[in-house]
Amino acid sequence: MVPGILAGFAAGSLIVWVILIIRNSGKAADFEDRINTLKNDITSLRYQQQEADANQTRFEIEIRKHRDLTIIFPDLVKQVFSARTPDELAKLLSRAMKKLTGSEKIAIFLADVRGGKLGLVYTEGLGDILKQPLVVNVGDGHVGFVAETGLVFEKRNLDKESELTKARLEKTSIPAFLPDIAAPMMSQGVLYGVICLVDIPLSAILPKERLISIAAVGAAALEGIRLLGRFESAADMDPDTGLPGKGRLKPVLIQELERARRFDTSLSVVELVIERGSIDDRFRAREFMSIGANHLKATMRNIDIALRTGTDKLTLLLPGTDQDGMENVMQRLLDDLPKRQNDAGDPLGSVRLRYLIIEAGKEETLENVLENLENKAFISSLG
Repeated sequence: MVPGILAGFAAGSLIVWVILIIRNSGKAADFEDRINTLKNDITSLRYQQQEADANQTRFEIEIRKHRDLTIIFPDLVKQVFSARTPDELAKLLSRAMKKLTGSEKIAIFLADVRGGKLGLVYTEGLGDILKQPLVVNVGDGHVGFVAETGLVFEKRNLDKESELTKARLEKTSIPAFLPDIAAPMMSQGVLYGVICLVDIPLSAILPKERLISIAAVGAAALEGIRLLGRFESAADMDPDTGLPGKGRLKPVLIQELERARRFDTSLSVVELVIERGSIDDRFRAREFMSIGANHLKATMRNIDIALRTGTDKLTLLLPGTDQDGMENVMQRLLDDLPKRQNDAGDPLGSVRLRYLIIEAGKEETLENVLENLENKAFISSLG
């Protein structure tokens, strides 16, 4: 009996021991799961801390860059406004954008006085794609689209444009040239040009906003350059005719020759002689010169330029005028001018002119133009 009791006790103890082992195994598994969970939480917290440290470092760098910008930007603006010519301005704009965005590929197009064409005036890092002379019509391609709409173009948003717009841009775009961002230079509704950036570094901070700011500064500076040019012209105005005097001929002609080269257009230079402008009665001579000048001012296009270059001589610069256009201009001048009269009814009388045409795509120096014009024969009216 005693052995049976001992055997039963041993069996019971064994069962209890097995139960305890099973229960402890379950607890151990729970503890192991909790330990693994805690380890994962610690790893996640470590990653979050590293990401937070990286973000903090990035924010500190951005804050430092913005702080640097507040110091640099006024100096960049001063440099841009110090420019005295459009070409000098374009170089300064490019330098400013390099400092602000780190972009090494920049193209700057400037608009002509009519605002209908854009000419490439400066490139940085794009010489294998863009070469001068290069002219873009407003509305054509990505550059012309920016000029036409006054909107900032971003390559990443191209898919958002309508299919019609995308088709037009692709059809008229400059081959192999697609800017990341292009912004118009506009001031008071007047288009002055377009700035394009290509391959903007990923580290660039707010490149679009900075480009817009510099484009606005560039437009204001170009407006000042044009205004200064008008003041310089006004300072040399001829009192009898209200036209720029002889001293303005060379700088204005150089400017128009450069414009013709840049925009690949023709230019006609006309020398007009009003014979009664050299009569001995200086009062009547001045009156006749004034009559002739007033007729020209009333009939010229806003892009044409007239100057008084002699006692009885006026010089006309006619951008975009080729041989056919020049023949029409010549016929009108020789027919209409002699019929003009003063208050006493005296006609202007006979006029003579000679002209020179610089064809599109042909480069001429100032000296060659003046020399070739001097060798041309005069054509006289019948007045």
